Amino acid sequence: MRLLATLALLVLAVSASAQTKPPLPVSDLAGEWHGQWTAPTGYLFTATLSLKVAPDGIADGQFVWTLKSSPLAEEQRKLGMSAIEFVSGKVDSAAGTVSLAGTRKDDPNDVIFTDRYRLVVGENGRTLGGVSRNLGDWDGLIFLQR
Repeated sequence: MRLLATLALLVLAVSASAQTKPPLPVSDLAGEWHGQWTAPTGYLFTATLSLKVAPDGIADGQFVWTLKSSPLAEEQRKLGMSAIEFVSGKVDSAAGTVSLAGTRKDDPNDVIFTDRYRLVVGENGRTLGGVSRNLGDWDGLIFLQR
């Protein structure tokens, strides 16, 4: 979990220092991203984000989440189960950020909840990292790459 936090902070630092590079075209952020999400309570999910981005920066897509670790005994039977979270939001290419919010889910096994995400694009355009609202604490860490 510390590695993920370190990687997310590295993405933030690299992006903040990338003031001299021109912004990535928003269309460069469309496509599939893979990674993981963790929470300090002991949850770990793997994630695939399929993202579409319109020329005006409006984004929509879906996360496929797979539960890999849970601190709760009653959720151990759900390990390996997946669910889909549909998201929409906005890409700000000048700031190098992506803001997404879950709008609904396809989750027959009650594995996930919808969330909100504040992500920073890595300077090379191949990484996304940041935080999720995680029930109000903004302590969920997410790191995705191509």
